[in-house]
Amino acid sequence: MNLAKPATAVSQERNHIKCISKMETQDLLKLISLLLQYPDEEIRSLDWQSEFANNNEPELFENLNAFGKYFHQTSLVQLQENYVHTFDFNDKTNLYLTYSKLGDEKERGQILAELKQIYEFAGFELNSTELPDYLPLLLEFVSHADMKIRTDLFSRFRGAIEHTQQMLEEKGSPYSNLLNCLSTLVK
Repeated sequence: MNLAKPATAVSQERNHIKCISKMETQDLLKLISLLLQYPDEEIRSLDWQSEFANNNEPELFENLNAFGKYFHQTSLVQLQENYVHTFDFNDKTNLYLTYSKLGDEKERGQILAELKQIYEFAGFELNSTELPDYLPLLLEFVSHADMKIRTDLFSRFRGAIEHTQQMLEEKGSPYSNLLNCLSTLVK
């Protein structure tokens, strides 16, 4: 799958989870990364649903389909408003994986510096103004990273991802479908 809009950076590849092929896993991580970014016409114009229609994981398909219905049946302005209210104005559902636990504490800065080093060591160019713990950025990175790095990072941030997923589900947010997909991929 060639997603028309590159997310925030580029690097290397590798993975195998459940009966999802390596390429599907990489593409799904890239797709979730894109869909968790601020919606615009370019992201909205991507034809991603047909790419995963024959996926062997019913839970993935159901969640992607549910999010796809919301994404394509909602106006761009409404998508943008919902995105801002969901992620930018809510500390419990923001996409910065260290923020909910650490806020602006010194320890968070150390973790951000470590993440930046991990990205750089792997040859991942940070072409973004986002902090390294921004979930779409992390997903773009792990879609290219080798299995060990991917596993380590998902283990390290599993709690934060699950917390955000739970908060989104409690809010009834369609974005919970994307985090449900992510959880299925990294089980």
